[in-house]
Amino acid sequence: MGTSTIATALRADDCGIYRGGAPVDVMVCRSTLYSVGCAQRAINATPRPPVLAVVSDTPAGVGPNTRSRLRMTEPHVQGIVVVPFVSEWRETDAPYEQARDVLATDGARHLRAFTDAVEHLVEYLVSAQERAAFTRSSLPPFASLHHPAFP
Repeated sequence: MGTSTIATALRADDCGIYRGGAPVDVMVCRSTLYSVGCAQRAINATPRPPVLAVVSDTPAGVGPNTRSRLRMTEPHVQGIVVVPFVSEWRETDAPYEQARDVLATDGARHLRAFTDAVEHLVEYLVSAQERAAFTRSSLPPFASLHHPAFP
């Protein structure tokens, strides 16, 4: 679960793998040191700071070295949201349906942490949109870093 799941939860478009240069609202990476490093390089190629969504790929979440790298990234993004691992999605045929409805309904207990993360993403996006409106700018789409696009 990753970019498509987050896009579904936000009811947004998944713009695929980020190739550089284009503005994005949300950049998604995995909770590995390598993926966060790719995100750092991609963030340097964006014309304005995105929100970084870090998708935990294990129940343990983000390791200490990755957390350090994320702290170095903080000044260059609108915010960082760690999206928790939802182990129940490994045993369901309908994870996207659950993700799609997470903001519209009181979700199941196993989705509470995921719901909180999506709500934090929305808060960052609304703040960015308010700043953009103040400067008469519009907000772009978002992209993924699940495939290493940056050497």
